[in-house]
This record gives sequence, structure tokens and C-alpha cells, in this order.
Amino acid sequence: MPKNKKAGQTSATKKLPTLEMVITLAGFIAGVLAKLSFEQVQHLITNKNTVLRKKLLEVFEIVRDEFAEVRVEWEKFYLDNFGITTDFSSVVIPPRPIEGYWRLIFVAQGITMNSTLAVMRTLFQVGVYTDDPDKDVTVNTRTSVMGYATWVRNGVEPDKKYLNKSTHQVDPDGKIGITFLERMILEIRYFLETGSNLDVRGVTFCTGSRDFDGDVPSMCFSLGIDEVSLDAYGVNDAGSDLGLREAVAL
Repeated sequence: MPKNKKAGQTSATKKLPTLEMVITLAGFIAGVLAKLSFEQVQHLITNKNTVLRKKLLEVFEIVRDEFAEVRVEWEKFYLDNFGITTDFSSVVIPPRPIEGYWRLIFVAQGITMNSTLAVMRTLFQVGVYTDDPDKDVTVNTRTSVMGYATWVRNGVEPDKKYLNKSTHQVDPDGKIGITFLERMILEIRYFLETGSNLDVRGVTFCTGSRDFDGDVPSMCFSLGIDEVSLDAYGVNDAGSDLGLREAVAL
């Protein structure tokens, strides 16, 4: 059962290489090409399917960042809502899981549960079992000591395959589920995008976290009182609408 203890003006634009960086790279490439013979260079210019062309394209494909725009979007999210400037350009993104639908979220370095709760309260009603989650949620699989990225299951409700299963059964070590902080950030982002809330029928167990007495923080939207509820359940609690939300990080 739940506890019910108590129902910079910096533009986050895409970062482009400097002129010096471009000149340096061009000089390196020119140095390599200068070692080729006249005939080799002529062949390279006039033939599109040379091995060298293919290798060069492979190299620059590796350099290209498919998540560049997502990084910038999250930098803007933190600037607009938390008033902090972030730089996610060097954050390593874990491989996207192959099966299912996932979304990528970024956690800013140094962000706290308390400051995230404060932002939530500017957007919608929040009911909490603790006004000081930084103090009371004492164990977290991942923390914001360093900024990081994680893939989370993309859905309104908890993962179906974990419904009616307790935390003790499916994630006793906190290695599968989302953390309390990640779930709070996800709620804010989803609300700003849609004007709606997550977990309107079910409850997400944030199994990547534990509070001071070993229970599992949870989140849901309580339709009856029209608020986002932050609560906690025992590790052996289970129900047909209760379950974890997967998260995959490095």
C-alpha cells in the first residue's frame, strides 16, 4: 500500500565548428591527398565509386551526430524551465534498445529532485509524501553528479509486462526501472509537449530509487483530485495497474 505520509540569457543553438577547426581538418585531408599521384587524384575526381570515396564517407558518417537536435532541445528545456545553461554536446548516449518504443531524456549535471519538484509545482498541482525528496530518497541507481542521457519506455502508462509484479520480483537491485528524478523530469517534458500527464490510469514504480526506509517512490496522475501524486510503495506491493517503467543508461 502507498504511504500517503502527506497526500542566463544564453541561447541554446546548435553548435557549429569554428573556422579554425574547419581549416585544420581541411589541412589534414589536403596533406593526405598530397601524397597521391596525379593519376590517383584524377581517378578520385572523375569516379564516384572509388574505395577512397567510400571510406571517406564512412569516416564522416561516424562523426555526424544523429542526436544533435535532440541535445539542443534538451539544453533549451533546462534553460527555459530551470534557468540553467547546459551543454550536452559531449554526453555519451547509450545504444537505443532494439525492441519497443523509447524516448531519450537528458539529466542535467547537478539538478536535484527538490528543484525539479519546484518546477513541477509551477505547471500543475502536485501532492507529495515528502517535501524534501533530496533528503528522503536516499538510494538512486543514477545521480546527477554528472550529466547523462538515458532511454526510457515511451508510453503514457507503466510497462505492461511489469504490471501486477512487485519491485522485489522484477527489479530488486534497481537496475531496470526509471529513477525518481528521471520520472519527474519526464513528467515535466511530457506535460510541456502535450498539456497532459503520464500515468492517468496506472502508477509507475520508480524502481531505480529507494527512500530512507527502503520503499519505492512512485508517480501517477490522480484524476479524482486532479493532481500529480508523488508517493511510495513497499517493495512487495503489486497491483494490476502498478508497475515499473524501464530505463536504459550506460
